[in-house]
Amino acid sequence: MNIKNKQDLEAYFQKLIVPTKQYRQPDNGRLKLGTSAAHYDSDQAQIEGFLRTLWAVGPMAGNGDYDLKDFRYYINAITHSTDPDDKNYWGEVHDFDQLIVEMAALAVTLIETKAVFWDQLNPQEQDNLYNWLAQVNSIKVHSNNWRFFRILVNVAFIKLGRPFDQQHLTDDLELINSCYLKDGWYFDGNPQQMDYYIPWAFHYYGLLYAHYMKDEDPLNSGLFVERAKKFAQSFQYWFDDNGAGVPYGRSLTYRFAEGAFWSACVFTNVEVLTWSQIKYILLNHFSYWQAQPIQKNDGILSIGYGYENLYMSEQYNSPGSPYWGFKAFILLAVAEDHPFWKSTPQNPKRQNKLLIEPARMLLTNVDGQNVQLFPVGQWTAQNHAAEKYSKFVYSSRFGFSVTKGNLGLDQGAFDNCLAVAERGTEHYFSKEINLADEVTENYTQQTWSPFPKTIITSTIIPLGDWHVRVHEINTARSIEIADGGFSNKTFNGHADDYQLDDIQGGAAFTSKIGTIETINLYGFNQVHAIFSEANTNLIFPNSLYLAAIQSCAPGKHLLISAQFGGVNPANQVPTVSITDNQIIVNYQEQQVNLSKKIL
Repeated sequence: MNIKNKQDLEAYFQKLIVPTKQYRQPDNGRLKLGTSAAHYDSDQAQIEGFLRTLWAVGPMAGNGDYDLKDFRYYINAITHSTDPDDKNYWGEVHDFDQLIVEMAALAVTLIETKAVFWDQLNPQEQDNLYNWLAQVNSIKVHSNNWRFFRILVNVAFIKLGRPFDQQHLTDDLELINSCYLKDGWYFDGNPQQMDYYIPWAFHYYGLLYAHYMKDEDPLNSGLFVERAKKFAQSFQYWFDDNGAGVPYGRSLTYRFAEGAFWSACVFTNVEVLTWSQIKYILLNHFSYWQAQPIQKNDGILSIGYGYENLYMSEQYNSPGSPYWGFKAFILLAVAEDHPFWKSTPQNPKRQNKLLIEPARMLLTNVDGQNVQLFPVGQWTAQNHAAEKYSKFVYSSRFGFSVTKGNLGLDQGAFDNCLAVAERGTEHYFSKEINLADEVTENYTQQTWSPFPKTIITSTIIPLGDWHVRVHEINTARSIEIADGGFSNKTFNGHADDYQLDDIQGGAAFTSKIGTIETINLYGFNQVHAIFSEANTNLIFPNSLYLAAIQSCAPGKHLLISAQFGGVNPANQVPTVSITDNQIIVNYQEQQVNLSKKIL
């Protein structure tokens, strides 16, 4: 059932929050929501599980939209857990500590619930709570979006009339501003990383700062609002008309936090698009997630994306981590008479293709059915970085896969990337860090090396639901090549249970999700269906992808494939012509001319 109004969204929130109550402990700010581990200890993981629910509960309680009797549980748990003499004390916070992250939800809660929470505490309880949070001003904090956690704590101190650290506030804001690029885009401390942390962290916290500090700091507040308005113009392209955001980058277990930026805009009353357009994107997004099997049997949010899946997780994902997505529920603290709730949803008019220059990516959003994101130059030294940042394309409809093992094309799950192995081995490698790259309005181009003595330049040309890949290869080794296309949903990994459609030059496969096609335009030998290992694709537990295959002797080679992902089978195919110096790609009325680089 689609989420159409505030009552529908409240019902979904209740479906998610109620199961956490079975894990409550009296006077204890901890929730033990599972048995898997993160890089921090189990105690901090339990504190995280408790505090992350405050992203929704705190603002809702402050606005009278949360049961204040139930909110007493939170007040009691927090006052006991910030008392250094209490057995349930949360403890000391150290440099770069995970608890720095969790302080932000508590800080916002204190601001939003001052009358019903802070003002009701006795002086000792206030001192304990203040002193526990104030530890953040005497420890080291990562030089990225984490600085906003300390910013929000100091903003809370200002609003509570408590001493705050002006020097840290100034320095942290300066650091955040140093990460700004243009057109609303930041980088997250790493110049090669532009992902969902820009909307759900930089802009989300920036809007909260502007909301709380517009009088005390009009300069930075104005900057954060203006940047959010610019950012929305391109970020709207990340969502298809089914409500799905394009899965890309790390921390995707936070799921509907993908839409938290839009919720923050409503909460802070910043109309970055029309309210009707924001409502269309945001409620569609919640509707999409409501239909996904993302809760475990006990109702707790699982680690994973479209289903429970630890393979895709990061080292900082504990059983309570998915509740970071509750940031999106800040929308429920917005009164029902707000123009957002009164508006009629309206699909924004979006062009078919968009170059986001500061983020170094192209997006296509043809007919609103399959957002395709083509990035270049993105990289971080974190789990599954090659899969989460360095594939040729990412899809809102077909997702992407993470590698489960390093033997063979099925364990590697090499959808939407070129997999390369030395002949005689089953150890395939895909693109990681680029040696050089370029993005234009017509294509992305990346030069890379899977291993020594092999250099590849891959040029990717988006053409609606199609895209063409031109691979120029110079190798001193005998190698095996597999150019994987989009994944598609299956119900098991048994090849005999499925029938491929033969098409000229390649193959197609259709499921209820849609159709994928892979065609050899030049140089490939054949197209195979690869049944990936279970639980590798982020959206489908079982999946296959089509791959164009070729063996290459030492020397220079040109390989060109066309890859399709759409709702219905394609009715027209791109073509290619080759001269001594140029490669010309044609599709419908589009033509792209490429100069050969390696050959």
